Amino acid sequence: MSSNCISKTGLHCEVYGSGDPILCLHGLGASTHSWREFREPLSKLNKLFLLDFKGFGVSPKPKDKHYAITEHAESAYQFIIEHDLRNLTLIGNSFGGAVSLLVAIRLCAEQPRRLGKLILIDSGGYNQKLPLHLKLLRAPLLGWLIIHLLPPKVSAKFVLKNSYYDHGKITQAQVDAYAQPIADRGGRHALLETAKQIVPDNIDELIAKYPTINVPTLILWGKEDEIIPLEIGEMLDAAIPTSELVTIEHSGHVPQEETPEAVVPLVL
Repeated sequence: MSSNCISKTGLHCEVYGSGDPILCLHGLGASTHSWREFREPLSKLNKLFLLDFKGFGVSPKPKDKHYAITEHAESAYQFIIEHDLRNLTLIGNSFGGAVSLLVAIRLCAEQPRRLGKLILIDSGGYNQKLPLHLKLLRAPLLGWLIIHLLPPKVSAKFVLKNSYYDHGKITQAQVDAYAQPIADRGGRHALLETAKQIVPDNIDELIAKYPTINVPTLILWGKEDEIIPLEIGEMLDAAIPTSELVTIEHSGHVPQEETPEAVVPLVL
């Protein structure tokens, strides 16, 4: 059984199952579709929340400037408080992983009984080794031209090909699912603004707080990730005292989509 909900933050979410909560945060340009392989197995014993960030999926896409990563983290934090999530397993992929780090730092400091576990999947978190497509989107004028001149399906296919190790696993349905939110009114604006504001001004201060994350942390990394290299995963593993790094063979940047048969058992 599943249901949709709209939080006070205005974000769209899907809810499955019952039990201790799991909250999944998707990557840049993605949506709840990124977690489709998690829905059935993870909702058997847990209450699974799949959240669309502001500007992504079917969440609102206002044409304002409030798309900083810190603002996305604030919305996720407020969602957790609103729904009174406790003993939470927080899961983030790529950009969602970077947001999860910010949320985890705050929860550990302010609400230590809420966060039970953290899972980072090919996560962002450093202002180095930034992905090529992100650098292009952040470039003045060039980013605007790319996002407005390239058809959404072309952009989606380009990013998916860079995200997958095995291109044969990319389906047209998946391309369509990634392209639709970009094509929606405000979608291009949201993607561009989030990309421009993806590195917080106080990034060094935040990185220095990674060691304060004190819950069991699983770091999963596609061994063939060409978007964010394994080196970043190793840096996160070194920074978080309670972490374990596991690599996924024959998988790229979104192993929860490309190799769910390997990822789901590790998450469970």
